[in-house]
Amino acid sequence: MFEQFDSWKFLAGLGIFLFGMFLMEEAIKRLAGRTFKRFIRKHTRNTFEAILNGTLITALLQSSSVVSLMTLAFVGAGILSLRNALGIIFGSNLGTTLKGWIVAALGFKLNFETLSLPMIAIGALIMVLLSRWERLAAWGKALTGFGFLFLGLGYMKESIDFLAESVDLTEYMAYGPWAFLIIGFILTAIIQSSSATMVITLSALNAGIIPFESAAAMVIGADLGTTITALIGGMPGASEKKQVAMGHFTFNLVVDVIAFILLTPLIYLVREVFGVHDEIMGLVVFHSTFNILGIFLFVPFLNLFTRFLQNRFPGDQDDVATYINTLSINIPEAALEGLEKETQGLLRKSLDLHQLAFRFDSGLFSRENAFLKQYRFMKHLEGEIFSFYTELQKQELEENEALRLHQLIQVIVNSIHSAKSIKDIHNNLEEFHRSGKQELNDLYQFFKESDEEICREIAVLMEDEKKDTEEIMTLYRKVETAYDEGIHQLNDTRFRKKLVETELGTTLTVNRELHSARKALIYSLANLYLTPQEAHDFDRMRIG
Repeated sequence: MFEQFDSWKFLAGLGIFLFGMFLMEEAIKRLAGRTFKRFIRKHTRNTFEAILNGTLITALLQSSSVVSLMTLAFVGAGILSLRNALGIIFGSNLGTTLKGWIVAALGFKLNFETLSLPMIAIGALIMVLLSRWERLAAWGKALTGFGFLFLGLGYMKESIDFLAESVDLTEYMAYGPWAFLIIGFILTAIIQSSSATMVITLSALNAGIIPFESAAAMVIGADLGTTITALIGGMPGASEKKQVAMGHFTFNLVVDVIAFILLTPLIYLVREVFGVHDEIMGLVVFHSTFNILGIFLFVPFLNLFTRFLQNRFPGDQDDVATYINTLSINIPEAALEGLEKETQGLLRKSLDLHQLAFRFDSGLFSRENAFLKQYRFMKHLEGEIFSFYTELQKQELEENEALRLHQLIQVIVNSIHSAKSIKDIHNNLEEFHRSGKQELNDLYQFFKESDEEICREIAVLMEDEKKDTEEIMTLYRKVETAYDEGIHQLNDTRFRKKLVETELGTTLTVNRELHSARKALIYSLANLYLTPQEAHDFDRMRIG
């Protein structure tokens, strides 16, 4: 039976739908201005609105998979909070039952995948022809991405359409409801549409191929199978997207397990309490009923569920700080102590970044990724520290506490300034190192050795229990000397003759940025380890 499976078409569909996801997220980030963010947040201000909007949007689009992917994109772009995103996901489960109602009432199936080609055509033309207008181009990209989502899902379904025609469900009757639960899950996971599985199930029930109990179990399996799309789209992404994807899966898993355990009571509820004896309409009512019950079950525990997901997938930028996340700003003394340890850690990270900036021998990509990962970590840590600083600043601080807080924030500013300066010349250093000109190689080696010496002395001083103004001033003088030596190197006749003007200009920039980065490290040292008065004396000595 599986020899009819068009694997390349299925894989192409998977790639197209993931590419559509990427385009949508990129467009959302570009369009996420204040007005747009306010609009999204305005319509998900509370759990009820989020669930209602998720229901309505899914009812209109007739694809909970697409709504899940759109929600992932919004969360990935930072527009939706996890709590509100979960509300939309809950609502999308209910909204997807609408197609069952339409089929049961009208007996036909709407095919929205045919919209994909016009969306791609119009969106791509806007994106390319109107590229000078950024916002219009972004809307074009979003429309193109949306079209690719439908096209990809359509390709995946078309590549395995034979399953819906070739599988004989009657042979699985002897295994009971469990078999149909698994069939519904697998079929939906492959086809990527619980609505399509619902239509197949309704057709089988209408033809008398399977009884109502088996059809109900198959619908429960389909409800779980539809989460595979969100898992594929979310798990390879950022932590926020993983949280939504796993939240979607967990919600459906818990609700579907409970629905399967209570299969007989739920069927009794539909038939005897609701009085729905028509099997086709009864199956649709059953589908909607256990989804509504699931929403009522999860909503009271939504905050707890959100925290569970955030702890399960903390991500790169969530709580990267080591000390301040466990501290209360209501105790300034302890808060300042924790903040001091945090800033000391950031300064060490800045020193490490200097070392990574000069390491290319073990491979371009591994070192480049290590360097950029370190820089991103520092930027995330900077954001957390500034948030903590802002809240701590609102407290009633004594004069010495306020002065110390000001010093510590200067450590942060200068540590990040040093990191930014070294990042700006990272590519230049690599060019020097990999250049075919010996003179550029020699300059690279000079910059590397002088920077390593200064950073090593800073690290040694940080470990030394005795740190006074004179020691830090001695290091500052070495930084100034290193800069002068760099200028002297560039004035050497050998370099003047062998290097073109652009190369000379680049070396001057590198020397200047290294000087700026090293000075910032010294300023961080002074503010971290000296008293406010000693730091003031250091500034007077430095300027004088």
